[in-house]
Amino acid sequence: MTQAIGMIETKGLAISIVVADSMLKAADVKIVRQETIDLALVTIAIEGDLEAVHEAIHVGLKIAKQFNKFISYNIVPRPDDPVVKLVREISKKPT
Repeated sequence: MTQAIGMIETKGLAISIVVADSMLKAADVKIVRQETIDLALVTIAIEGDLEAVHEAIHVGLKIAKQFNKFISYNIVPRPDDPVVKLVREISKKPT
């Protein structure tokens, strides 16, 4: 089983919540990070098995694009330990 980290960026907090909920329901992934910049740019990072991350990101992309709120996405298969640590540390920083 290959682990992966997936990230999707949307315009707006409300649609990011819908995207996150749909990704969690679509595949066995967990959210490891959610970052909001001025409620305009929201990044959600998920992790799990590579296949599950691909499925979840696919569902999230479909929803974000349907509402014209998609900005970007990326999937990192087999992330190196420092990358995993970076993502997790960012998610623990106070806002």
